[in-house]
Amino acid sequence: MKATKLPTRFFQQCATMLALVLVSVGPFHAVNAQEVNLTNVVFSKLSGDNIQIDLITDGTLPEPGSFSTDTPARIALDFFGLKSQLENPRTLVKAGKVDSVLAVETADRTRMIINLYGTARYSLTPTDTGYSVTVFNTESDDSPVKTPTPFATRTEIQSSVEVQNVDFRRSEAGGGKLTVDLSDDSVTVDTRQRDGEIIVDFLGVSVPEELEKRLDVIDFATPVRTVDAFQNSENVRMVIVPQGKYQHLSFQSGNRYTLIVDPIIETEEDKRNEEDADLGFEGERLSINFQKIDVRSALAIIADFTGINFVTSDSVQGEITINLKDVPWDQALDVILRTKGLAKRQTGNVIWVAPSEEIQTAEAEELRAQATIEEFAPLSTEVIRINYARAEDISEVIKSVKVVRQGNVSSTVGLGGNNQNSLNVTETDKNSLLSARGSVTVDERTNSLLVQDVAEKIKQLRVVIAKLDKPVRQVLIETRIVEANDDFSRELGARLGFQRITENARFPGANGSNIGEFVGSGTTEGLTTIQNSQVDEEPGLIFDSSRGTPGGLAVDLGAQGIAGQNAASYAFDIFRAGTGFAHLITLELSALEADGRGRIVASPRLLTSNQREARISQGAEIFIPVAGGVGGQGQLERVDAELTLIVTPQITPDDRVILDVQINQDDIISVAPSVIGTKQIETQVLADNGETVVIGGIFQQEDREGEVKVPVLGNIPVLGRLFKRKSKEANRTELLIFLTPKIISPKLNLG
Repeated sequence: MKATKLPTRFFQQCATMLALVLVSVGPFHAVNAQEVNLTNVVFSKLSGDNIQIDLITDGTLPEPGSFSTDTPARIALDFFGLKSQLENPRTLVKAGKVDSVLAVETADRTRMIINLYGTARYSLTPTDTGYSVTVFNTESDDSPVKTPTPFATRTEIQSSVEVQNVDFRRSEAGGGKLTVDLSDDSVTVDTRQRDGEIIVDFLGVSVPEELEKRLDVIDFATPVRTVDAFQNSENVRMVIVPQGKYQHLSFQSGNRYTLIVDPIIETEEDKRNEEDADLGFEGERLSINFQKIDVRSALAIIADFTGINFVTSDSVQGEITINLKDVPWDQALDVILRTKGLAKRQTGNVIWVAPSEEIQTAEAEELRAQATIEEFAPLSTEVIRINYARAEDISEVIKSVKVVRQGNVSSTVGLGGNNQNSLNVTETDKNSLLSARGSVTVDERTNSLLVQDVAEKIKQLRVVIAKLDKPVRQVLIETRIVEANDDFSRELGARLGFQRITENARFPGANGSNIGEFVGSGTTEGLTTIQNSQVDEEPGLIFDSSRGTPGGLAVDLGAQGIAGQNAASYAFDIFRAGTGFAHLITLELSALEADGRGRIVASPRLLTSNQREARISQGAEIFIPVAGGVGGQGQLERVDAELTLIVTPQITPDDRVILDVQINQDDIISVAPSVIGTKQIETQVLADNGETVVIGGIFQQEDREGEVKVPVLGNIPVLGRLFKRKSKEANRTELLIFLTPKIISPKLNLG
């Protein structure tokens, strides 16, 4: 398809914008660079449609900084100290994958921009008269390829550099102007557009907490809606979310970075061009108004307008009345052909116009001629070496494409007596990538394919294999499973004992009163102990002071132990009746509180190829007895408790990773009986290269409060605490799973 012609003014605007960007880019100067003049740019075609571009200078050029872009496809080379002496900065190539070469000169450098039809590999070679650039037409080539040297990359990155200020204003053109002030002017800034957003990364920079926020700037009435600034690992990332149609320009001057997002105002012509593109027409517009003009003359007018060579068949005859105003020329040609029942076939810069039947007949004859050549042409035998894939896999792909042969039309009688026609279709054992006489054999020892076929088919097969036999990119998956526990327990209790009153006990003011024969205790066992002591006339009475049951306690609600630890206690007498008086009431208060925090971190990681499932596991095996077995004997069953990571990565064209993830974490709670706790997550996630995402989390909180008390007495305010035991328990568990994919790229320049 012929590319749409763009006006000269468009190229001038592009050159001016590029020059503005180069002037404003942060300082990166060649030290003591000697000035050299660029006198000419010549190109030549190599074998395989590779293009060699020679930059002719009057001196020796230093090694340039280089980088490449995908959209639009281009290669940029920065030559410091080079002055352009070209009369025309643009050199048209129109061959291979190269469209043109543009030279843009600034104060300290000249940037050579090689515009491409698609992404391509390239190599740089210094010569005696300048520099030579080879642009390869194929994606795979054995020639040495230079790894690109980013012109703005700095090896020294100071972590102390930070963002000092972020400001957003409305520009005079109605666009948004974002300015970022940095503490150092040597910061590398990476600006790119992705998924309708503008991403700006400040490498090796930190951002203060007060600037790490979202700016809602929709009220400024610009194409920008929001600006998000946040710390992303060791870098600062800003995400600008625009709306509508826009164009953006960024530059760095000193320690200030500026991003301008201007709206694109569509004219009526732009809208019409978009509508034409939706219909599949991209030619320049023309107007035709003729009454009964010869068809051949109408085609000649279009040929003169477009500059394309037209070959018209002798069978094209007749007249046509046509009135077309401001329509693309390819649409006008389509209207003329449809009106007269004609068709076209384009080869390069030549269009053949003939009746549809004539073109179909010619193509059928050509196919028959090719089939005859394949049938009688001599066979060739070649060995095709497979570099990265398995030869057996490539062979299966070649053989999996089946030929479908269509036979004669057959007639059948359907329901209702209607005749139905159908084609006799037969699927053969041969494949369409080889001729009927071709064959392919796998040599596993050398990982090669032995192909026997006609030379043309082998040539086509080599092209297919070159696209399939590519190195598979690898992905490193780092997983971090963090389980945090926060446990709290508290026990409060009291133990109250009541013992015998001695014989000398007198209540104050009670003359002659004697209650010495009264004996009391908390339990019958304690009472028996006191009575036996009194009967035996022992010098001192024996009181039951046992803490457990049975004992002499009236209330036994002491604090219980936590995790095998006994509660702290303090015992004292509430009332004592003086010399010779025994204990009347004793009290013991006990309390215990436990507060524990823990964190368990598991970090499995693995490396796998693109679209290949990988698995890593670590754990323990336990064997538990189960009923049954031979002769009624028991047998053991194995139970696995493992930490398992199963992941299948898929690298997207924009260097992001789609991950199918399954994570299992098992814990052995008890062996007999066997109880295993399981935590499992299975999901699919899309992440950037090197981005850490949280793919799952579980939060559990358990709160319990308990109270045991003596009826009635335990309800008395304040004093009721002596007749009850209270417990409180609060446990929190949080599980978070983090995932970080990292693409391990081969050292190849894929443009």
